[in-house]
Amino acid sequence: MMPVTEKQWNDRSGLAAALFHLLDPSVPCRREDEEKAAELFASLETDRKRLLKILSLCEEPSTPKELYLAAKAGSWLGNSHAEETVRYASAYLETPGWIELPYHMVSENGILLSQGDRCRAQIFEELAQAQEYLHRYEAALANFAEAYRLEPYNAMNAIKMADVVVKSRSRLEALNFLNQQKFSRYYQPVEYTDAQGMRHRNDTFRQVLDSHILKIRSAEQADTERQRMENLKKFRTKHPEGEDDLPEKQK
Repeated sequence: MMPVTEKQWNDRSGLAAALFHLLDPSVPCRREDEEKAAELFASLETDRKRLLKILSLCEEPSTPKELYLAAKAGSWLGNSHAEETVRYASAYLETPGWIELPYHMVSENGILLSQGDRCRAQIFEELAQAQEYLHRYEAALANFAEAYRLEPYNAMNAIKMADVVVKSRSRLEALNFLNQQKFSRYYQPVEYTDAQGMRHRNDTFRQVLDSHILKIRSAEQADTERQRMENLKKFRTKHPEGEDDLPEKQK
């Protein structure tokens, strides 16, 4: 078998990027690869087959571009590719990054953000999600935290951290962490004017955070009530004559 040349590898990764671009327009690609990618996209019947094709085109990824595409494809394929996602995402985050990704500053809903930080945060999130599935909770927590550091306006990063804490530690610790996020400047609603001169109020961070705090509190209360009922059932089984001796808290 003839060795694969650098040009052929570039053509393969270019086609992989163009194919992914059809699934996610935020993925950059070369215009010359778009037509061939469109034909390949049409020939593959499902998104799963398209994602698997992207992985095969990025076989043994080594460049930032190949590692980025392979990590995202693995993540999109779900838990069945968690190990691959961890391997490729970890390797990508050790590189300076794929230079073709957007890096400029933009304003969204009254918040100025870096697209470069967003792209990197997404890889940290995908890495953490795969690690969480693999029960590597401390690693997942550290990587969700890094995503949150890069995108402090994205309350979902805090939510994902809290969910890992619930699994690996306790609901109480998760609630304490979420309540601390109320001191974030993004917890306060942002007033802004759009391009058409219309005034808006962005309170997404507050809504997402408060909703999840309520969800965890409700789960904790439900568990407490369930435990109370179980204790009551055990007492009645042990003392079928009545509840005269039942402790006040269990009546």
